[in-house]
Parts: sequence; C-alpha cells; structure tokens
Amino acid sequence: YRSTVTPANEIGHPELGHLSVGAEADVALFQLQEGEFGFVDCGKAKLVGTQKLACKMTLRAGKIVFDAEGLSMPLWPEAPAAYWQLPW
Repeated sequence: YRSTVTPANEIGHPELGHLSVGAEADVALFQLQEGEFGFVDCGKAKLVGTQKLACKMTLRAGKIVFDAEGLSMPLWPEAPAAYWQLPW
C-alpha cells in the first residue's frame, strides 16, 4: 500500500494503485543483482553498493513498453512465419 494505493489516493486518483479486473495496469519487473555498483548523486559524488535493482520489463496500461532482453518475445526457432518476411 505504501507505494501503490496510498500515493494514488493522495494525488486524487483512487482508480490507480491497484491491480484488479478493468484497472489500468502499470507494472515494472525488477531483478535484484549482486556485485559492485556505482551510484552517482546530484552533487556528482559516487556511492558504491553491492546490490541494485535492474528493470527487466515495464508495462504501461497493460502493454509492454520496455523489454530490452526480449523476455516476452519468441525465440528465433519459434518465431511466426510473418517474422521472416521482408516488409518490402
């Protein structure tokens, strides 16, 4: 509720902030990554951390708008026939 329903209510949009039938679906899928990562702040200083959340996919209004690694796409051998046709 802290990052969904409550903020939506605070900005006067109670129709947002939840996933239910007929609701607008904005979803981000993250992966926790381990390693050494640099985080730059607004003063141009760097903080080093050992974990970060990497966005893998974003949906806006239920449609995929970011999928850099192709998680929602078929593998080449499974691609539909239309994929292999040139558009000209």
